[in-house]
Amino acid sequence: MDARSRGAYRKSHIPGAIHADLFHYFVPGTNRRGLQKFQNDLATKLGNMGLTGKETMVVYESGFGMRAARVGWMLEYAGAGKVRLLEGGFKAWCKSRYPIENRIVEPEPKTFQVKPASRLLATADEVRSPRSALVLDVRSEGEFTGKEGRDCDERRGRIPRARWFEWTNFLYDGERFKTGSEIADVLREKGLSRDKVVVTYCHRGARAAAAFYALRSLGYRNVKNYIGSWHEWSARKSFPVEK
Repeated sequence: MDARSRGAYRKSHIPGAIHADLFHYFVPGTNRRGLQKFQNDLATKLGNMGLTGKETMVVYESGFGMRAARVGWMLEYAGAGKVRLLEGGFKAWCKSRYPIENRIVEPEPKTFQVKPASRLLATADEVRSPRSALVLDVRSEGEFTGKEGRDCDERRGRIPRARWFEWTNFLYDGERFKTGSEIADVLREKGLSRDKVVVTYCHRGARAAAAFYALRSLGYRNVKNYIGSWHEWSARKSFPVEK
């Protein structure tokens, strides 16, 4: 599964790879109506990629970061049971001098029956609840403080009580996730422990997906992605904002 842009895929890719760029897809929302549309959209998009959900899927991007993680998370949420991320991505593949091709793979559409893995997703209402999990904001410091923002967001700031840890801090030179020995002290300072439920969020769930997988690689089993992220939260006028 090639999560890069269409242009990059056409130029060259891993032999047999299917183009799977879901980076620009906006999740409609995490209320019941939004999630139903999200699930319907996933069924169509993944089915058109020739997937049924029973395959072993390896997702890659140029290096190692948010694009492959976002696709991987969507596949897992949709019910795919065997999803992997390629460490180092296409750059590592080429560096190892493995074969590449530029033949466009046109998969035969199949039926992908979505079986939502709700344990992987946090809704806006869950995050707003005072009994909710530890909320981890993985955006830039400027976004966290409200000094920076995106044009499509209604407001700037952060979710109240969220702790900040930029997603790039989970990566080692953009090639792999850091190991426990490399990052354990910092995570303890942030109050993250493996016995807590952790919800990651960013602008629209891509950086949050990378953090989601990074935490899982470190042994955190109770991690959720608030896929609506700041794009949804900022639009909900009744939801509180901190700066």
